[in-house]
Amino acid sequence: MSLTHLIRHALTMSPTEAAAKTIRYATRTIGRRLVGKMLRRQSTFPPPEQVRGALIRRFHAPDRAPLEANADSLRRLAADVLAHRFDLLGSGPVVVAHGARFAGFGRHRYGPGRALGADWKAAIVAQATPGNRVQVMILLDCLTNPDYRPIDWHVDFKSGYRWQPDTFGPSVAYGHKPGVDVKVPWELARLQHLPGLALAFGLDNDRRLADEFHDQVLDFLAANPPGWGVNWACPMDVAIRAVNIIVALDLFQAGGATFDEDFHAFVATALLAHARHVAGHLEWNEAHRGNHFLADICGLAWIAATLPATPETDIYLALAIRWLQVEIPRQFDAQGANFEASTAYHRLSAEMAIHTVAMINGLPEARRVTDYDHRLWRRRPALPPGPIAWPPFGPECLSRLAGAARFAADTTMPSGRMVQIGDNDSGRFLILTPGLDGLDPGALIAAAQGLVRVDLAAPPRAALETELVRQLSGGPVEVTIPAAVWPAGNAAFTPAIRLEIVPPDATALGGLTAIASPEFGLFLWRNDRTFISVRCGPVGQNGNGGHAHNDQLAVEIEIDGIGWATDPGTGIYTPDLSIRNRYRSVLAHFAPRLGEREPAALLAPFRLEDCAQAQAIRFTAVEFVGTHHGFGQPVTRRVSIEPGRIVIEDSAGHLAPGTHVVTSPDQLARLWGLTVPFSAGYGLPNPPAGL
Repeated sequence: MSLTHLIRHALTMSPTEAAAKTIRYATRTIGRRLVGKMLRRQSTFPPPEQVRGALIRRFHAPDRAPLEANADSLRRLAADVLAHRFDLLGSGPVVVAHGARFAGFGRHRYGPGRALGADWKAAIVAQATPGNRVQVMILLDCLTNPDYRPIDWHVDFKSGYRWQPDTFGPSVAYGHKPGVDVKVPWELARLQHLPGLALAFGLDNDRRLADEFHDQVLDFLAANPPGWGVNWACPMDVAIRAVNIIVALDLFQAGGATFDEDFHAFVATALLAHARHVAGHLEWNEAHRGNHFLADICGLAWIAATLPATPETDIYLALAIRWLQVEIPRQFDAQGANFEASTAYHRLSAEMAIHTVAMINGLPEARRVTDYDHRLWRRRPALPPGPIAWPPFGPECLSRLAGAARFAADTTMPSGRMVQIGDNDSGRFLILTPGLDGLDPGALIAAAQGLVRVDLAAPPRAALETELVRQLSGGPVEVTIPAAVWPAGNAAFTPAIRLEIVPPDATALGGLTAIASPEFGLFLWRNDRTFISVRCGPVGQNGNGGHAHNDQLAVEIEIDGIGWATDPGTGIYTPDLSIRNRYRSVLAHFAPRLGEREPAALLAPFRLEDCAQAQAIRFTAVEFVGTHHGFGQPVTRRVSIEPGRIVIEDSAGHLAPGTHVVTSPDQLARLWGLTVPFSAGYGLPNPPAGL
């Protein structure tokens, strides 16, 4: 993170807390730089003899029908991957090659980097640190396709900025240049296109796809030696990348592809390097750990369960299981909603937990870890002692994951898109159904159906997800999701503003079902045509608010596929903090306002002041009442369903007192000043048709 961002973050703390954090940061920074200097002349690739035995496989060839149902999207993905063409985080389709000139981010345009000529392998070797050059050359010499050209894994292919490959990963700077987005190379380096490439191979048995997978993995490992470069800066991304390599290799083999022993050895040692890196840089914090730590331990679980059993991999697997047993009930409430205060991060975290729990619970007996010596682990967090009962994830955990799927279904509007609460960085764990709308949670719901029996609708195309998770878990089990307790307090207050929203067809409001998720802070009514929600709850992450917005008491409304009041999403993160804050602002939401004041300070790029203390007072089949204290005085909002209209009453606000009648989305946008462009995902500012 840049010095500017760190200073802003420090200013949100007490002097004592800021001083302590500054000392810890300086010590860690100096230590990482010293480690980087010491490692420059050493190979960071584990020796092949440290992994003995075959990788453990979990998949067999999926049924033909779900592959055929996804044929068009799988073939499009395969064509793009063969061309090294990627469309990520709002980039548009871009061929990512060395020396390319990219479009730029607004007025910020960097590069181009150095183009690589015919002797490009030597150039890649020269970019590596001295200790890794021999192994990098060995990897590149094993490429299959003589016409293969390398991907530039180190470039932000939106702005054109390029990180140096020989910078020690934990010391890489980001958020330090205007318009530069580190998430772009990170997203590409998750290698989430590889499982889809494997499924496309299973569909058409096109050997070019297996060769591309082989060469692209070797290209990545050569250009990104363990621990070096921008793609080793974030342990979460390292963990997700390892899982995607594992799943892709397994699915290629399930489809009939074969690879030589050298390639299997390279992958095995690379996975061990990934595990060691993640284990050495766990994103754990006593109070504010979240989806990053969850990703870390999920990645460790997959790697350890795939590599042959050794004392080292057994400890990694035990650590992952024991901390998943802690984190799932900590990060998902009894009804399954995630604690990040973000529906998109709910989907990401639920995907990680569902796939990983299915993989662990269905482990073959020979790979299960029951007892272990917890004293062999000498890092933070501590490894709780054994033994581990099997299966390690029982009814309570599975109930919460079933609830996570139901929460995703409940928060999906009739248009098929989930409502956006909080940040949406388009993050995923495994993309096994390519081509779905970025706000469609159907893949998560379908995946959950391979682990637990839940009566929820999922897109037919996503049946592939169900089958593959079923192969991991051994089959879905019955669970019971406890009902939520709705607030039933005294709702009396005197409104200053009454807003009546009158849709053109009053029947659209008939037969609404009321659904509440009190711990997440979301209350809604829905039917096949209409979706109405109210946000009122914690800022997430135990008060850190890293992915929360100033959206307390914000209302969202969709009727017959038209968004009357729509949370605009996220925009972007560090490339432009003014955009980040514009999307986080109360002014971007259909929420109570007092002029242009923010109800909670936007303290840092990933921290929101926890002062609103929103409280739901009452929720029924036709009424919601809630309050927050962010403006220094209580602000109360009532939302009620009346015949032919939605009525919103506020105790205070920016409109003239009295009743205001709204009969169209445009009229509501003008009245409330809802001008922030809708973003369907990270870096996607243009509104889709109908919204």
